[in-house]
Amino acid sequence: MPGLLGRATARDPNEGAVRFDTALARMQRHRGLAIQQVDGPGWRLAEIHLATLGQQGRGAAGPAPVVFHGILHNEPALRADLRAPVAASSLGALLWQMYMERSVEFVRDLEGEFCLALFDEASQRLILATDPIGSHPLYWRLEPDGFMFGSDLSALLRGAPGATRLDLRAVADYLTGGVVLGDKTLAQNVQLLDPGTVLTYDVRTGRVTLQPYIDLQALFDERWTNESDYIAAVQAAFAGAVERALAATAPIGLSLSGGLDSRAILSAVDGLAPDLRTYTLGVEGCADQVIAEQLARVVGTRHQYFPIDHSYLDNFLGNMVEMVSLTDGMYLSHGLTEMLAVRALGQIDIGVLLRGHGGELAKAHLAWPLHTDRRVYELSSVDELISYLAERPNLVFVQNSIPLARLLRPDVLPRAGGGMRESLAAVVAGTRLTPAQCCSYLYLRELNRRFTIPSLELFRTRVQVRLPYLDLAFLKVLLGAPTRWRDSTRIHQAITLAGCPPLLKIRNSNTGASADAGPVAEFVFDKINSLLKKLNVRGYRHYHNFDAWMRKGLLDSVESELLAPDARVQAFISSSTVRDLVRETRSGTADRSYVLQVLLNLELWQRENGIEAAA
Repeated sequence: MPGLLGRATARDPNEGAVRFDTALARMQRHRGLAIQQVDGPGWRLAEIHLATLGQQGRGAAGPAPVVFHGILHNEPALRADLRAPVAASSLGALLWQMYMERSVEFVRDLEGEFCLALFDEASQRLILATDPIGSHPLYWRLEPDGFMFGSDLSALLRGAPGATRLDLRAVADYLTGGVVLGDKTLAQNVQLLDPGTVLTYDVRTGRVTLQPYIDLQALFDERWTNESDYIAAVQAAFAGAVERALAATAPIGLSLSGGLDSRAILSAVDGLAPDLRTYTLGVEGCADQVIAEQLARVVGTRHQYFPIDHSYLDNFLGNMVEMVSLTDGMYLSHGLTEMLAVRALGQIDIGVLLRGHGGELAKAHLAWPLHTDRRVYELSSVDELISYLAERPNLVFVQNSIPLARLLRPDVLPRAGGGMRESLAAVVAGTRLTPAQCCSYLYLRELNRRFTIPSLELFRTRVQVRLPYLDLAFLKVLLGAPTRWRDSTRIHQAITLAGCPPLLKIRNSNTGASADAGPVAEFVFDKINSLLKKLNVRGYRHYHNFDAWMRKGLLDSVESELLAPDARVQAFISSSTVRDLVRETRSGTADRSYVLQVLLNLELWQRENGIEAAA
């Protein structure tokens, strides 16, 4: 997997080197990867990247003990601000000089999507840092004989053989909310580094310190008082975000749907990337296929459509195994089309892929399952919000909620904690935000890095991924106004109008109305659109019609894997409970598909990584 890997120890350096090499071999399990490595007595750092990207922008070249993964937008400005100019052109040399001049404070000036690591031999300190929104994961573990970190949890586990127990608190999050929250992972004593945080490991003392360098809550300070000025600033900020995302020598692609997020990106790209390649995935005759082709014609992109055919549907369990492996078991799919999309990338000649993730923050009422609604605006405290979110349908409880006490074995339940409600409360403890602001804060800080980023790790095995809606400069403008100003689709309409107005006249696949339609037209067309979608009319179909297939494939796999005598999940959930969940879903009494998928993810992940039941 692309990303970073490293280990530092004050004890036997040979033992540390063996563990590092074991983990590195795991990260190299996919083809087309290249490595840059730096090391010294007792420490090793490596950056693993797609070989097709070459050395451009990489940080380990030369003697600097630095590795950097991702994209840095403001490198020229950073070089100009150095007190002592760096002769070397490598990014590693630049970052090391910045560290020499300002210590860990240098991270505050980095603009981009990244994670980094450096080792200071003089002070015997290992430094890790993530960008403000945690665009690239860094897992870490403190051990009796040292410290290890990596972007691939499965690789870290192979280099840290003591981490072989399941974290039941993470399991409780997963079963109640569909995501693992906070800094937890599925492995005990392995943590995910928070966004916008510097971690320092002191080799001599064995101590770890964590220092946030940005307050994400500050993004929500209301700096705008005039809504028209705000919309104009959002339009300009988004254009800048897309321009930064296009700064690449590799061919650029855009995943294009019939909705508003990718359409707004397409409008801002218009004219800036003449060779832009777009693609759409879906069943034959789906709304996304028809609408995306219309959008692509307006802008003049090289567009490809990839049909979802029955050959893909024949290997449910195989696709699940691959997806679980690539996402470290912590991604809950909503159709299992992700693996087909990854394979489609192999047929498109691109090196950088733009995606519309984060666009929900610009239309907060659609940022499900952390969306605003009338009740959210009526709440008077964040505590009330957490109670409401725990009761409102979420990623798992789409129809019927299931208490943890029904799912987990009685002997396990006390060690699992309170699940989503407890974890969300911990994240927002002490916040100064309103309930409506807190919805977006949780979406940005938690759902993005614990749900969206794992899904993007699938695509990063083939291409670089860039996310204009999560560009920090754009977020500083977007979030700095009353939540109601970005509650509807008005911002998407304004962005598209500024970039390519004709795109607004093409219908939105989610409502059936044109993209510039007002609330009344959207309401009327949405009724018609929903009916035509339900009737499976060509041009209005959902992009996948897998529900019946997925339920059958899922239930068959659950029965074969989770009810086997040696199933690992039976350490925390009884086989009779699994049978009840399957029976309810097959009969239509209740839809337990997502809970069962979580359990299947856990089983496959534990089996692949040799993870045992919690102690």
